[in-house]
Amino acid sequence: MKTFALLMASLMMANVAHAANNGDPLSGKKLFEESRCLSCHAATVFTKPDRKVKSLAQLESQVRTCDANLSTNWFDDQIIDVVAYLNQAYYKFPNPARTQ
Repeated sequence: MKTFALLMASLMMANVAHAANNGDPLSGKKLFEESRCLSCHAATVFTKPDRKVKSLAQLESQVRTCDANLSTNWFDDQIIDVVAYLNQAYYKFPNPARTQ
């Protein structure tokens, strides 16, 4: 039981460390391009001035929704990578880890 608890704690800390790093945009770009994101979204959806996503948190929420709808089954770190790519390429929201 202690081993399991230690393993879970390690995994959670790794996830937090990765999220604090704000993901890998290069990995996110590859995942994005390999997925079917553009089967629902035209590329212009990311640059529209009246887009619904207004924050990094909303962007992550939307990527998670799309992940579930497309059954891509991305892990949390992959979702963070896609968010990092979309933010770098299109949204340009401030990076909380870099503003601290």
